[in-house]
Amino acid sequence: MTTSAKTFTRWCRTCGWKGTYDTAGRADYAKRKHSCEKHLRKNASRERAAAREATVDRTPKPCLHKIADHHHGTRAAYVLDRCRCLPCAKANAQAETDRERQKAYGRYDKFVDANPVRAHIIALGEQGMGLKRVARAAGVSNGSLSKLMWGVYAPRTGPSRGCAGAGDLVRGPSKRVLRTTAEKVLAVQLELADGAKVDATGTTRRIRALVALGWSQSKLAARLGIQRSNFHLGSGTRPQVRTITAKAVAALYDELSMTIPPAETHRDKISVSRARRYAKDRGWLPPLALDDELLDDPTYKPGSLLPDVDDTGLDEAAIYRRTHGDRSVRLTKDEKAELVRRWTEAGRSLAELERVTGLNSHRYQQEAS
Repeated sequence: MTTSAKTFTRWCRTCGWKGTYDTAGRADYAKRKHSCEKHLRKNASRERAAAREATVDRTPKPCLHKIADHHHGTRAAYVLDRCRCLPCAKANAQAETDRERQKAYGRYDKFVDANPVRAHIIALGEQGMGLKRVARAAGVSNGSLSKLMWGVYAPRTGPSRGCAGAGDLVRGPSKRVLRTTAEKVLAVQLELADGAKVDATGTTRRIRALVALGWSQSKLAARLGIQRSNFHLGSGTRPQVRTITAKAVAALYDELSMTIPPAETHRDKISVSRARRYAKDRGWLPPLALDDELLDDPTYKPGSLLPDVDDTGLDEAAIYRRTHGDRSVRLTKDEKAELVRRWTEAGRSLAELERVTGLNSHRYQQEAS
């Protein structure tokens, strides 16, 4: 059987102070040391706080913003929706406490300069990426970026309401921005909508390179899902193309740029021959003569990467294709001899040479040497 510990209670008839302790000595000492004035002041403060609390509407307020969806129990709902329910008030008090603590420690860096963020958004806009698309990619609201770029305008009433530029400027573009917002926006890479227009230089070069490799424009159009009568991507007459088209051509180029077109049937051989002749007559270069990283650069000159043409007039592209098993390529006598010479210098067997290229190695070995 257990017994409860004995307690000793003391109280003050003047101010109403009351204390309970485990020993009589502690209870007497606490009664002697207490301050009636301090106790009365504390009670008055509590009464005032209770009076203020009674006047506060703690009913949860809904979020009335058009796009944002603020949740209860957050500082955003407390500040923006003016909700004073207990969870929102507690979240706001906690956030304020954390802010004051960080300031006291000298580690409060919640805001950063807005100029780099604004410059990044402008650069993306110059390339065709709109502000709403940047906001969606960064995971921030449109309004925060709008204030960052243009500031806050007061709505205009009357007949001109809703017109572009309507309203008076209330606050200029933000000078500072939240660090988290800045990190999210600066991490956004260029991502254009499918219908946005981009420069057609890279698309044209890729189509021309595939034609020079032997892929007919009819086959390329079929792979891209475009009617042949509407396929003019290789002509270079259009300065811009849609983003979805540019992406499709880039993916097709990555797939076929190192693949020799099939030439098993008679029709396939004719198609390959005509495509290569068509490209050669117009000076179109195959993929091996191009730098893939510079295809989209309008200032890039593909001819600068080609080797200097010597007096022999060797067709490097033809030699390369024949070396990699494309027997449909016709080589001159000098080109065949050069192919054999390079093959032997690489230390590869002559039996493999005949199997891959179809050339009689003994016939050109003497000339190659």
